[in-house]
Amino acid sequence: MSSRRIVFVCHTAAGESLRSAQAIARLDDVVLLGISQGAVTVECRELFTEMRSVSDVHDTEQLIEAAQSYGGVDKIVTAQETLLLPVADANEALGLAAMSPATVKRTLDKSQLKATLKHAGVKTPQDQIVTTGEEAQRFASEVGFPIVIKPVGGSGALTTFRIHNEEQLAQMVQLTQPSRTHPLIAEAFVSGQELCFDTITIDNEPQFYSICEYNPPIIDALQDPERQWRCGMPRHIDEKYCDFIAQGLTAVRALVVGNAMTHMEGFADGGFIDATLRPAGARIAPMFGFACDVDPYRVWARVAVDGCFDGPLERKYAVGTIFLRGLGSGVIEQVVGIHTVCENLIVEAHWPKLGARKSATYTGDGYVTIRHADESVVQEALNLIEHTIKISYSNPTPDSQPWAERLHNYKSLNRPAWEATL
Repeated sequence: MSSRRIVFVCHTAAGESLRSAQAIARLDDVVLLGISQGAVTVECRELFTEMRSVSDVHDTEQLIEAAQSYGGVDKIVTAQETLLLPVADANEALGLAAMSPATVKRTLDKSQLKATLKHAGVKTPQDQIVTTGEEAQRFASEVGFPIVIKPVGGSGALTTFRIHNEEQLAQMVQLTQPSRTHPLIAEAFVSGQELCFDTITIDNEPQFYSICEYNPPIIDALQDPERQWRCGMPRHIDEKYCDFIAQGLTAVRALVVGNAMTHMEGFADGGFIDATLRPAGARIAPMFGFACDVDPYRVWARVAVDGCFDGPLERKYAVGTIFLRGLGSGVIEQVVGIHTVCENLIVEAHWPKLGARKSATYTGDGYVTIRHADESVVQEALNLIEHTIKISYSNPTPDSQPWAERLHNYKSLNRPAWEATL
């Protein structure tokens, strides 16, 4: 069998992107080629057979030109949210068998996503596409404040804004300038237990699924700079979340994703609000690996490149991650309480680094991941960490991150400070 020439596209070959590329390189009969933005590092030269650097990795034409320079490739893949569509466009332009742009748009474009889910009978919060400030005000008058505003094409919490009153709504409209060419989606605010639903899907049929519980809901963590956000992956989910799981499976089938690792977010009693076609962020993909004793990066590579799933898998453990941060701003001056954590329960940790600038994201300045077969043990350990590990900063007054900066950070692929060294 001749080797398959696979092009991996990323903004920067580091952290999670680098591990995803390494997983592809370890597949059978693969020649790994790369496209990234910026300088090609020594590590990239050692991993990739060849690597091309482009000025804008989101530019489809640059991706096509770089891929063509390799003299024939079999597939272009990515594990990054904002690159899914340009990579799909490049695959289609080159006639390569891969996820189509229509599939990506159906999932990432919130108007198409909501329409698809509603048609399939999947519950979603009441929403409306708005192209003017007047339309946004009418929607708010209809459902009442608070409401949620987000770009149609943005994904993730950085581009989600909870609007409490007319003044904030006017500010958001001024900032985003909604129009027919750049619409927003307004959504009724939903409270309660926020969850994510992740699947491994082959030929449009989910082969495995998992759930994570967010505490607090991400939008709350964004607005409380001291709250240490946590994400828990229960071991036993089918009875507790049977309705949510059934809706999630229906949603994935309705989206017709082909071969993909999918990630959806929603509320236990409020329906689904977001979806994407990549491994989950916020350490959820590694948590899945710890829960099932598998290499999550290889699982993704097998799906994305080989179109295969090496299942069935068993949820052997409950897993939880708490993201460490405290009240204040500036640089980290002190971290106390680390030695109170039971080391035998920790499967992964990245401790805050003294002298590092405080991260602006809800995933904080570090994290600790706990694993145990008993879910209550995991929860008790996370509670202990939350109450004993404290971070002090050079300025005790917290910075508020302006809405404009949050929107810019998403476009710039903002990452938490700790990920740069992973």
